[in-house]
Amino acid sequence: MKKGRILTVSMNILIVISWVAMMFLLIKREGFLREKGVEANFRNLIPQDLEVDTWKSIFVGGQWAGYMHTSIGPYAYKKREGKGYLVKADSFLRFTMFGQPKDIRFNSVQMLDGTFRLLKFEAMISGMAGINLTGKRIGDHLLVEVMQDKTRYKRIFEAADDLFLENSILSIYRGRGLKVGDSYELHIFNPLTLTAEPTTVEVTGMEDNYLVLETRFGGLVSRSWIDDKGRVVREETANGWLMRVDTKERIDQYMVEDTGKRADMLSDFAVKTNRGISNNPRSVGFMRIRISGVDLDDFNFDGKRQRVADQGEGILEIQAVFPDKDAAMSLPYEGKEYSLFLDASMWVQSDDPEIRSMAIDIIGKETNIWLAATRIGEWVNKNIEKTFCAGIPVATSVLLHRQGDCNEHATLFVALARSCGIPADICAGLVFLEDGFYYHAWPKVYVGEWVHLDPTFGQPVADATHIELVSGDLSSQARLAMTLGKIKIEVLEASVSRDFVDRD
Repeated sequence: MKKGRILTVSMNILIVISWVAMMFLLIKREGFLREKGVEANFRNLIPQDLEVDTWKSIFVGGQWAGYMHTSIGPYAYKKREGKGYLVKADSFLRFTMFGQPKDIRFNSVQMLDGTFRLLKFEAMISGMAGINLTGKRIGDHLLVEVMQDKTRYKRIFEAADDLFLENSILSIYRGRGLKVGDSYELHIFNPLTLTAEPTTVEVTGMEDNYLVLETRFGGLVSRSWIDDKGRVVREETANGWLMRVDTKERIDQYMVEDTGKRADMLSDFAVKTNRGISNNPRSVGFMRIRISGVDLDDFNFDGKRQRVADQGEGILEIQAVFPDKDAAMSLPYEGKEYSLFLDASMWVQSDDPEIRSMAIDIIGKETNIWLAATRIGEWVNKNIEKTFCAGIPVATSVLLHRQGDCNEHATLFVALARSCGIPADICAGLVFLEDGFYYHAWPKVYVGEWVHLDPTFGQPVADATHIELVSGDLSSQARLAMTLGKIKIEVLEASVSRDFVDRD
């Protein structure tokens, strides 16, 4: 594996988001399901004597990639208040990245009362992302705390009685009484972003005596097969993820098999194209491509840097933007239109004192907003070791450990830029390398116009093979998952820019 590919790894984010986002459910109002305008209480569908010990295998692209083990049983949480339930879940995902085996694990423990109302939970994501989560019911609210490295983030949600974690009861039991034509509304909760997204579930038909449920979430479509006892026996997504009931013995056998058979996430989801692009893709100033397999309206294709030239044919044109440094604004940005891009967030802590101090050291007395941005980009490129990083990008952690792939470079850059008054945001999409387009992340800054940089590649201006699909934090980047295995790109034209050649 060549070093260049190590620098373009949004795949770890997509894996974690795609996998974890499917496992959590947050209902923000009373009533679990809303069926044809009438709310139904899901807890009433669960038998009081429910005891379960279920194993499921996870497959990606037809290759075994992990398992989920869930157990549910009685638990005396308070003697004077009677019986409750303890739900334990252990999920494991195994794959290959850059030819190296990688594992991630999700563990959770939940306490439910006698009516299956969530009281509290503890969860941990380890391997690619060392994240700990806790939740505790306080009246009609749920206090959630997320911890990673030195970062601690708290948030309070409204918590109706029907609040579950998706990797527990709901992954193995949907309840009886479902019929073809029923449709429901609910919300999927992603603990990495602490946001809830509207989700629709519809019973679409019968297959081999199983009810089939179709779920739509954030542009993703998945299907579940439910037996006559309300148990989920199989789930699959359009981009090749499959989960089905299995035995512990069979899963133990998978675990000891040759790791060379692991799913290769990077190669499996790379977007191969019809031709190469120049001897040096980093010098391409203009690119014209045809995109198919996805709806262009779902992504950030229109703007000065990239525009839809032909909607019907899916033609996209991308032009690298080189700013006029003499026309750039002065630091700090004091306008209102782009002030949102100065705000700190859960993973981009631009208000952290150490981030702020480092930004001041980097830009010195520079007051030109564009020149300050290029100084930050150069510093990030030179001081962050280029390596695959097994974690969710957190600006303070990147500054502490000083290593990572494109996600860490982009996240730290944006935090540093925002801390000194430069409007900045994270872009995520695809970039051309060697034999095709690979998922990648890079920043953009507002200097009077939006300009894309790539500190991972050491580019003050990102070349035109950078295709921006989305921008924003992890909640926005989760939308990339809907393109996995679906988007296709045909290169129609690519030309080198003298501006890049002169810089080299």
